[in-house]
Amino acid sequence: MNFDRFISRRTTLVGVAVSALLAVTVPAHAEWPDKPIRIVVPSSPGGSADAVARLVGDRLSRALGQPVVIDNKGGGGGNIATEAVARAPADGYTLLLTGNNHTINVSLFSKPPYKLDDFTAVLELTRGPSVFVASNNAPFKSLGELIKLAKAAPGDIAYGSPGIGLPSHIAFELFQRETGTSFAHAPYKGSGPSLADAAGGQIPVVAATLAAAMPLIKAGKVRPLAVTSAERWPSLPDVPTVAEVTGTSYAHLTWLGIFAPKGTPQPVIARLNEAINKSLKDSDFKANLEALGTNPVGGTAASFQKMIDAEFVTSRALIQSAKLRAD
Repeated sequence: MNFDRFISRRTTLVGVAVSALLAVTVPAHAEWPDKPIRIVVPSSPGGSADAVARLVGDRLSRALGQPVVIDNKGGGGGNIATEAVARAPADGYTLLLTGNNHTINVSLFSKPPYKLDDFTAVLELTRGPSVFVASNNAPFKSLGELIKLAKAAPGDIAYGSPGIGLPSHIAFELFQRETGTSFAHAPYKGSGPSLADAAGGQIPVVAATLAAAMPLIKAGKVRPLAVTSAERWPSLPDVPTVAEVTGTSYAHLTWLGIFAPKGTPQPVIARLNEAINKSLKDSDFKANLEALGTNPVGGTAASFQKMIDAEFVTSRALIQSAKLRAD
């Protein structure tokens, strides 16, 4: 046998084999996505997370060339939706859009159905304040008046929140600690029902994200008392901050972000991050978010993960000191 011909033929066969192997392994990332993507949201339709999810889903669909379906799974303080995504295939076709309760629930529940490391961070979407709103027939016209009434009758005034452990609930718990007041908590299944009851006069005060409350505020169906940001929020410049009214350093913001199941391929995470970051920089998209009362954030998956790790430590300390428990 001619040795040179043998080597040449063997090299050709090895090249063919390697090419065949690459043809099997590479398209898993290169062809993604080739079917619809599902974004699971841990709240009912009509809330702030749902509104942001639909904005993101529309832009992501355009960028990736596939339909993006919003799947609302409310209940359980966000646990039902979060667990569903944690158990989903790590292929980039099932994503979670959630907020502060993601880091809170693992401490708030004695047996949480997920762990933080069940997920891979994709990107932080938005940050914005909560707002305390009053029904139009409430016997107080300002947050200062509400504080005086609450101190005169501890535990007698009810306040509504979207649910135990959700960001606006935590915001109001912090407010009570800062002011030495005590209210009766009425947890609802989402911002929509709690705000509807405030508009209907069934509950005097509700804590909700500004994004969820803004439509009713603009319509004059509820009265904003204060926002929870450190400074006045641009979309409600005439509404004071909690810190202004109380003379404290109080501040609390709600964030929303995108996660994928642990093990999702990094090329998929990178493509999602790139596509959403581009949307967040678009002027029309930013205007839509700001109209909801929230601001775009963006950034890398690593920076989002760093924030999650830090917030977990902070929220666990708060829950333990306030002795909060959801079960």
